Amino acid sequence: MKKIVLPLLLLLGLHNATAQYDPGAVNYGFVGIKSFGLQNEVGLGARVEYAFNCYTTFIGEYNRAFAIGAEEDYEGFNELAFGVNLILFNWYPTTITAGMGYIGNDSNFFEEIEDEAFLGIRSGNFNHGAQIKLRALHQISVPVHIFAELNVKSLGRRYDTFLIGFSYDFKAR
Repeated sequence: MKKIVLPLLLLLGLHNATAQYDPGAVNYGFVGIKSFGLQNEVGLGARVEYAFNCYTTFIGEYNRAFAIGAEEDYEGFNELAFGVNLILFNWYPTTITAGMGYIGNDSNFFEEIEDEAFLGIRSGNFNHGAQIKLRALHQISVPVHIFAELNVKSLGRRYDTFLIGFSYDFKAR
C-alpha cells in the first residue's frame, strides 16, 4: 500500500505545482489573428483572462477583423467572445488547454451564409454562436505567457481563426 500511495501523492503534488496560472490571477493579453475565411483577412484583439483555479480560466475577448489590400467592398467586423478553458495536458512550462464559449460579431456577411452555419442566430445587426478553442500556452517568465490558439466557430468556416499572442499577469511576483 505504501508503495502506491507515496508515488501517487508525489505525482499529485507535481501536477498541482505546474498549473496554467496561479488561482485568482488576472491576465491581460493581445493577439494577432489570421482568418481561415478570406486569404487577406487578418485581425487584432485584446483579452482578459481570469484563473478561477489552477485548471480553469475564464476568457473575455474583443477582436477586430480587417483585410490587407482589400477591395472597396470589403467589410471588416467586430467580434466579442466569452468562454472557459480547461487544461488537457501540462508539460511545464507548456500547457495545452481546450474550451468553449459564446461568440458574437457584427458581420453583415453572415446573412449570406446563415443557412450553412451549424449554430447561429442573428438578432438585429449582431450574430450569435458558439466556439471551441484549442490553445498551446507557454510560460516565458513568471508574468509572461505566449500562446497559439485555434478557434472553430459555429457561425461557419468563414469565421474560424488562428491566433498568436501573449498575456501578462500584472500581479505576478
